[in-house]
Parts: sequence; structure tokens; C-alpha cells
Amino acid sequence: MIQIPDNSTILAPATLHLSLYKEILKQKKDCLGIQVLTLSSWLSSFYHGQNKSDIEILYLYKDALKNVSLSNAFYSSKEDYDFLNACLDFIKMAKTYQIHDFPCSTQKEKDLHEILNLLYPIQLKEDQTQDVLSSLPDLENIYILKKEYSQLDSYWIQVLIDHGAKWLGDKQLLTTHYYSVANARKQMEVIANLIIENDYSADDIFIALNNPSDINVLTQILTAHKIPFTTIQEVHTTSIYNEWIHYLTWAKDMDLKSFLNVVQTLYPNDNYLLQYYTLFPEQFLKFEPFLTTLPYKDNAIIDSYQFASYQKLEQDTLEWVHDHAFLFDAYDFIKMAKHIQNLHEQVTKEDLNAFNDVMSLIQDAHTHIHNANDLNILIHQIQNLSANQKANSIEGVFIGSRQDITNLRPIVFLTGTNASAFPALKLHTGIFDEAYVQNTDLPNLETRIQNQQAQIFDCLSLCEILYVFYPQSDYQGKNYEPSSDIENWLQQKAEFITTPDSFNWTTPTIDLNETTAKSIFFKDDHFKGSISRLESYARCPFSHALKYGLYLKEKEDITDIRIRGSILHHVLEVISKDRQEYTSLSKEEIHHYVENEFSFAKEVLLQQVPWFDSQIEEITEKLMLIFEQLHNFESNWHMNMDKQEHKFSYSYPWNGYTIDLYGYIDRIDNSNTSFCIFDYKSSDKDIKIDDFEKGLSLQLATYTLAYEKESGLIPVGCFYIALRTTPETLTYGKLNYRKKIPELTVNDEKDIADTFKVNRRLNGWHFSDASIYCDDIKRYMPVKRANPSLETIKEEWTQVVDSLLEDIKSGQALPNHVQDACKFCAYRSICRNSANEVEPMLRVEKEEE
Repeated sequence: MIQIPDNSTILAPATLHLSLYKEILKQKKDCLGIQVLTLSSWLSSFYHGQNKSDIEILYLYKDALKNVSLSNAFYSSKEDYDFLNACLDFIKMAKTYQIHDFPCSTQKEKDLHEILNLLYPIQLKEDQTQDVLSSLPDLENIYILKKEYSQLDSYWIQVLIDHGAKWLGDKQLLTTHYYSVANARKQMEVIANLIIENDYSADDIFIALNNPSDINVLTQILTAHKIPFTTIQEVHTTSIYNEWIHYLTWAKDMDLKSFLNVVQTLYPNDNYLLQYYTLFPEQFLKFEPFLTTLPYKDNAIIDSYQFASYQKLEQDTLEWVHDHAFLFDAYDFIKMAKHIQNLHEQVTKEDLNAFNDVMSLIQDAHTHIHNANDLNILIHQIQNLSANQKANSIEGVFIGSRQDITNLRPIVFLTGTNASAFPALKLHTGIFDEAYVQNTDLPNLETRIQNQQAQIFDCLSLCEILYVFYPQSDYQGKNYEPSSDIENWLQQKAEFITTPDSFNWTTPTIDLNETTAKSIFFKDDHFKGSISRLESYARCPFSHALKYGLYLKEKEDITDIRIRGSILHHVLEVISKDRQEYTSLSKEEIHHYVENEFSFAKEVLLQQVPWFDSQIEEITEKLMLIFEQLHNFESNWHMNMDKQEHKFSYSYPWNGYTIDLYGYIDRIDNSNTSFCIFDYKSSDKDIKIDDFEKGLSLQLATYTLAYEKESGLIPVGCFYIALRTTPETLTYGKLNYRKKIPELTVNDEKDIADTFKVNRRLNGWHFSDASIYCDDIKRYMPVKRANPSLETIKEEWTQVVDSLLEDIKSGQALPNHVQDACKFCAYRSICRNSANEVEPMLRVEKEEE
């Protein structure tokens, strides 16, 4: 360990001061006569005058570059924050090394030469470098903590050593271990295991991370193993920085995007503003009501309830805008500062520090801000601020970066030493890259590389025991190569090591007890719902529980393909109600009906007008094809269309409960004695007895039983009418390769026509002879071999529904879903790893053969 000298001044980074004081107290019992400072704070005593802050310098640079010539390649970057900052960093370096002449050979060098000539006269504290060098006294009581330092810090440290300062800390490496592990996470498991196995004291350990993002995994695993730790930088969060950034961005841009960001950040509870301006972006910065002046018109896209909610959104938004009118005026820092203060009822220490940081920047910058573009530099400077602070107490394992390795801790674990991450030497990049620097009087690349490598391996030797880890892959499985620098220094190859993972994944249980299920689904001893609700339970009990138990709403989008299908369905219903010979309408007539359905929506949702226009054309074309398909059937069908969108209800007692099923029947055709049920579907759908008996296809059977009870008529059958318009795949013929000479059989027109007719026929069940109502029953409504009788349907329907109700009542709500249930499920992101595909159970009793 290091020996703390008496009556000394120790220079070290601020993040290590606490560790140093801990060691000083351990050795000396008190801190009398010993001073701990950072290098920059110690040097500041040798500078004179009031130095300008970096943000002030950046604004001065921006003003100076107004005079750059138009032909300069960097003319377009003269106000760019990153460009100005790169110039500032380079000039600081150049003035520290007292360089005044810059290369001027290539066109890039000439352009940069012009820029540097404009910027160099602006005073920095680095202009006093020569005065500082000449005023340094004998520094025999100055000690510099041995660790890795940046190029500028190394320059000053060498100066101090030349004036008598000394390093604090010497090489003491006794034992090294070099291990390879499967991935970055496994490193942390192995470290925890080694600490426990070797009975190391946590206070003797420093863990150096080559990859800062690994800290979350490391802290999780140390916590799981109950190993105490302290991070060199304590993570603190505050919303102050984001609030200022989004407000200033809004003041700069004054557009919808920046306004919505302000709302999300400063007013997270007022999300109705986001809803309104997302739906009606054209109303932004218009402060007059728009929707309240529109009378509602019945249509298939926006129902009256939805339109009323839009009007309420508009009313709330206009009231909010009136109450926050100051946001739309010219930016006022004082007013905004007071407003941000008022947003925070309970202020934390982090909030206060962040607020003071921002106000300090504003104080330095406000005299330079004359227009919106001047806010860019201020915004970027705030983005660079962090609420993280150095640790205010140290307990257990100390966690930092490789650059923080010192001999304050005897045991060091170095992680992430793959070829791409270690040694990670720092080179000049960007505008002032190595190609530019090599033509200046700054230290050359070879010298800097050698100094960096010497620093790195000297610092790795400061501890007594060193563990080096090399992960063989990242979390995505991408392979890493070992670092040749580490192998050459240690003179060995990595030994593979592993340890059992202490984290065991268990599938979460998502289920209900019977008492809870009854209270949720059988309120007041009633079960109310559509038959599609029971089908949804048969497909996935978990989805049913979320929708009908928690009442989670699906995210609505007017462009959703399912909504488009319902629009097509509604337009067809309107046309067939209005025109008796609806299948014979011209394209112009159909287009008129479709246009009428969209007219109100086009008045309301202005941003969707281009999409609406495309849908009008698409639906018109689809209806043309659908009517063409239906025309032949309607011409040969002799029942009358009696009802459309007919509401039905079907109630009956069950085990002490009342079951109320309801819904809408798309179409009912009838005669004096009989009726037939039709259900429109936007895609191909068939009804199979197997699906019916499993509870997956109950709609048509339920409609038939309900309307039979309501009307007293005889059911002829129930069928799906597919509103699909996809073209048939036609082949020229079939090629038989089994012949010695392949033989082609060409399809004739009759075969092609027959294929088309078969694929366009109606799918469903017959309950009585329908041939008296249809001239070509085999062509349009063929009877299936497995066509069940009405008596069978009645008997099995009761068994299936009773079985589903029994399962719902018992509380079964696991995401055990049938095939394809997740395809259009709105909740599939919730169940995730718990989802389990199962074979649907048969819900009727079958006699043994």
C-alpha cells in the first residue's frame, strides 16, 4: 500500500479524494498537515484574472467565425456546436504547448488556418502557460497519485515532476491471473465467486470496467451475492435538465415536434394534448375551435361517441393553451425558471444542483443570445451536464474504470480486455485528426502511444493481486478476440473459467382463483357478453382476462387493416339496404356510396385525407369484384333479404347465474316459413364441426339458434360470405416428371372456371333442404359430408358453452393459446415468456366407438 507523507499536498482526481482521506485517516489518525487537491484546482492558484467559462468562449468563437470566407470548406459549420467545441479543445492544447504556427499546405490546412487565426486571439487561461511555468516554486512537498492521466494532465504532471514533485505509489504486483469467460455477464459471476471463495475483504477490492455499461450487470450480481460495493460515481437522476432542454428546443424551433416534447417532459399528466395534436396536427398554433363548428354525420369511420371525444379533446386543449400562453410568447429565461421551479413540489438535492448548473450556464450565455439559433450552444452544454456525483461514502468493493486503478486497493479485477477494448489508446480524431496534428509541433503519435502504453501497464502493476478477464463474446454472440497487448505483457494465454449462474428464471404464474374470477366475470350473478367473447376465451384465456377482466383497450389506428375490413363491411350493408339490385350498380354509383361514407371523416381528420382517398378507390374496386361474385348467387337465390345488422339477445339460466349473450347478425334472408343466416367476412373463413366442438367457431350456430327462438321460422342453414378479392393463382398445366419423357397436361378453360367457382362458393352448414331456394345448390352452397344436424348443434352448443363458462368461473386465465391466436392479439407483448401454444380441448362428450 502507499505511504502517506507528512506535511504534503496530494494531487488526485476528485473521485478518488474520499479513498485517499480514508487511507490518510487509517495511517495518520487525522488529516492535519495534509492537503488533497485536484491538479486543476492546484494550478488555478497560479493563474490571474477572471477566466471566461467554456460556454462564453464558444459564443465568442461563434461571433468571430462570422468573418470566415464563403469559400472556406468549414463555412457551413461555423455555428455548429461540435465544430466550435473541437476548435476550443485544439486551441487549449496548442496554447498549453505554446504553439502559434499551424500547417498551411493542403486546402484543409489552409481553411483551418484561416479559422484558427480568427479564434486564436480570443483569450483563454491557457494563454498564461508561460507565466505559470516561470512562477512555479520548488515542489518537494507535492505528491501526485499514480494513475492514468490525459495528455494535457500528463503535460502538467511532467512539469511538476521536473520542479521537484513526486509520484505517490509504486509498483507492487505480486500475482496475476488471466481468465477468459463466455460473455460479459459471466465475468461478473466469476468475480463474485472468486471474492467469496478466496474470502477477500471487500474493502481491499477495486473492480475496473473497460465497458462502463457493464456496471448495471455487475451491481446486480454483487447485490445478489450480498457483497457490499460503492461506485466511483453515484448515479443520480433529475428531470431538471430535460425540462430545460425541451423548453429551450421549443423556444428555438417553435414547431409541433418540439412542443409535444415539452408537453411530455414538463406536463406528463396532460397527455390529451398529445392525442389532440397527433390527430389534428394542422390545428397547431391555431387557437380557434374547429370541431365544435362541425355538425356530426353518421358514417362508418367515426362514430358519434368518438367524435364527441374529439370535441372534448379540443376543448381541453384550447383551455390548456389559454392557461399556458407564456409558452407561445418570446422566450423569457426568468419566467421559465420560475415555472420549472413551480413544477417541483418536493425538491431533491439533485434537483437543486441541476437547477443551479443550468442557471449558471444561462447567466454566462444570456448576453450572447439574440435569436433562436443562438440557443444551440446553450442546449448542447446542458445536454453535457450530469446529475451523477462522486461517492460521498465508501463501503465494500470500489467500482470504477481502468483509468482509476491506483495502489489504494491491493486487489484489482480488470474486465472486458478484448482486442477492441484494450488498451483503447487515445488518438486525435475529427477535424484535428492525427493527419493534421503530425504537421504541428504537438508531441508526435509514436511518443504519445509509448507514453500511454507505459502509463497503462505501470498502473496495472500498482496492485498486489491482479485479475484480468477477457469475454469471448458479447450478449448477441459476436466473437471477441483476445488482446495481444495483455498476452505479451502477462506472457501467458487466458485460461477459461466459469461458474454456475445464480439467477434461475422461473415462469411467472398468471392465474386467478375462483373467488376473483366470479367477482370479475359474473358480476351480480350475471354473465354478459358477445359470443365472440367466448370464442376469444377458447383461443386464449389470458387475452380474455385482459380484455374483459381488466378492460385493457387496444391501441386504435384508423389505418388498421381490421378497421378497413369493417368499413368495407359497412359500405356493403348501406348499399344493399338502399338499392334492391345492389349487385348491378355501376362503378360510378358504387364510388358515390363509398365517397359518402368517407366525407365526414375527411372533414375531421384532415391529415388522413390522402389515405382516405386511396381507400375510397381501393374499396370501390373491391366492391366491384365482390358484387360481381355475388351477382350470380343473388340471381339464383330465391329468399328475400329481410334484415341486416340485426341485434339479438339470448338469455338462459345456468348454475344459479343468468347468461346474457348478445350480438349483431350481418344478414338474415327469409321466406314465409324459413330463414337463412349469412355472415360477411373480409377473408376466407369456413366453419368446421371440430372447431365448433372446441369453442373456436360458435358464431353462426348461435345466430341460428337465437333467431330460430325469436322468429319461430325453420332454419335452412348458416353461411359465411367471403368478401375477399384476391386473384386466383392460375397455372398453364401440370408437368409429370415420373414419365421417362416429362409429360405436360394443359389445363383447359373449363377447369380454370370450375376452380374459380369452387373457391368462390359459400361455406357453411345446411339444416334443411335449400334446393328449393337455390337453382344450383351444388355450385353455390354445396352440402358437406360432415354437415351436422340442427339437433346435434343444439345439443353440442349447450355442452360447449357450459364448458367455457365453467372454465371462466374457475379462474383459468393462463396464456395457453391455440395456434395463430397471437397473430392479431393486442396483448402479445404482455404475456411474452409465459405464452404456451396448446392443442384446443374438445368440449363435448363423444360416445366411445
